[in-house]
Amino acid sequence: MSVSEQLPTVLPPSALDALADRLDLAAGRIESAMTDAADRWGRLHEVFDVRGAEGAYDLLDRPARASQDFAEALHDARDRLASVARESLPDLLRRREALAARIEAVDVRATAAALDVAAAEARFVRARDAEDAETAMPRASRERLSAWADQHVAETAVGELEGEIARLRRDVEQVEEGLASSLRGISGGDTVSDAGGGAVGIAQSYWGASRALYPGAAGAAIGLEERFTRSLSDASARRISWMGRATRDDVRAWVESHPDFAAAVGMVDPAKAQRLWAQTEPASAAQLFALAPFAIGNLNGISSVVKNRFNRESLDRMLARDDLRGDYRAHLEKLEEKLDEPGGPKLLSLFQETVDGSPRASIGWGDIDGADQITTLSHGITEDLAAFPDWAHSAQTMQTEVAKRTAATTATVLFMEWDSGDIPEVEHIERPDNGAVRLSHLLHGFRAQNPDSQLDLGLHSLGTTMGAQMMADNPRLVSNAWFYGSAGISGHTARELERQMDAGELVIHATYAHGDGMFSGDRVAPVGRMGEHPVDPADIDGVRNFSSEGGLVGDVGNGEPVITARGDRTDGHNSQRSNLPYYRAHPLQVLVDPIGALLSPWQAPAVGYLDPDSQSFRQSVVDIAHTAETPRSSN
Repeated sequence: MSVSEQLPTVLPPSALDALADRLDLAAGRIESAMTDAADRWGRLHEVFDVRGAEGAYDLLDRPARASQDFAEALHDARDRLASVARESLPDLLRRREALAARIEAVDVRATAAALDVAAAEARFVRARDAEDAETAMPRASRERLSAWADQHVAETAVGELEGEIARLRRDVEQVEEGLASSLRGISGGDTVSDAGGGAVGIAQSYWGASRALYPGAAGAAIGLEERFTRSLSDASARRISWMGRATRDDVRAWVESHPDFAAAVGMVDPAKAQRLWAQTEPASAAQLFALAPFAIGNLNGISSVVKNRFNRESLDRMLARDDLRGDYRAHLEKLEEKLDEPGGPKLLSLFQETVDGSPRASIGWGDIDGADQITTLSHGITEDLAAFPDWAHSAQTMQTEVAKRTAATTATVLFMEWDSGDIPEVEHIERPDNGAVRLSHLLHGFRAQNPDSQLDLGLHSLGTTMGAQMMADNPRLVSNAWFYGSAGISGHTARELERQMDAGELVIHATYAHGDGMFSGDRVAPVGRMGEHPVDPADIDGVRNFSSEGGLVGDVGNGEPVITARGDRTDGHNSQRSNLPYYRAHPLQVLVDPIGALLSPWQAPAVGYLDPDSQSFRQSVVDIAHTAETPRSSN
């Protein structure tokens, strides 16, 4: 592991301070020069009185105002640069230095462990082939197992370190992009570069409406002015507003050439989305419904009734397309069947992935706009709308059962907007990070529309990695979370969640199916903890562990424990009762070849963590109902 290749470069605060000083100097000179020029120009009427050209004396008024605006923008930029140099960069530099100090030791340990495994394997082979094999084999076998264990510990340390480096890189990029998006009123001919020389810009394509219909296609170089004055949220909102006013032909042409815009709509800031919808005239709303219903349906922060109406129109249009893949059509038809049921759920978002066209959605049961408590469930690795029927059964059952146990009004949401990837990606943090951003927009939308609601989460497998990252990045947004068969979280996230729990801002419940022998229980979840998110949430101080081994379900009641039911044992890594084969890999295969065990699984159906008959599901229902009695607070 090379420091220069792995660690992001962090600018020294002195560099930003020096740039801030130069901006301040430039602003002063601009102000002085323009004031002097305007003063000289204004004196002309004291010397000359030219009839018919009286307006000439005011010619410099507009450029004087523009110069003043530019000087003020430079002063503002100076203040923001100084603020970042003072508040953000020192901590990033300290973190970088601490990580750099650990790299060599972790690398040496991992290399040594790999060599020890190779040597132990060689000794094992020699012992097996030796004449005294019966005597030599036990010791060689123990040494090989010990070497394997040491290597696992060393590789876990490498994974955790790589995860922290990835987190630092993300934080550095976030500071750089935050600085770029906060600078206003400055333009020039160059693009902005980060500390490593890469282009700095918003995380998604540029969607803003301007004089040109689309100034700069996705991935094209964007000028300094655009980079500094646009963000995805602002630009998407402007584009939606334009869609409501432009000619129908122009809107159709733009929508057709930018199919990925539907996914970007969800990134509009909820407060901005509320203002946008409130200011949309009936004629514009009708045009958006007719030409681009996703532009309203995917906004977070507006009424779920409105979102559902627009998204149902988007669903009808998707199903009417001739080029929709057969399996995607089947997924959407199952979704439509559920939405059409009496008292069915609301469709809170709907769009297609840009790469493969796979549909993504969020679906909600109950009064989302007025509920005292909103519990959002989400899936793990490899799952998408193909798994919607199973997840809908769990979500709908949870909504019904929780509502029976509390006088509070409740809602249950199924978040299936994120791409959790496939098995080879389970050890990485990139997809959970991306999902965390989208989940945060959904929840902030609930908060904007329903400020007094208690927001809770129920997450499975890699979904726990995603949701934990979201909670770490958005303190005090979520009150309670339930983790099922966690694929692990990063060390930095674990420390942030522990801080939130210590402060009384968050309660986390976690369960893992240990089983009663080698051939039972969840043998897959630990595989996810072998990479960039190695921490088991169950090991974090303050996390409340509950059982999924099968047995009694308890309630606190009025302070006295009350047994309410029994539940089945979770056997495997499934979320629901399913035949998804990789969720029950053979334990011996997991031990020898964990990734291969997932790709060539031992096929066997099993009761899942969120199967309504399981102990873990039934206990969660009791606990969620109990927390609903204290909205917006951790139990």
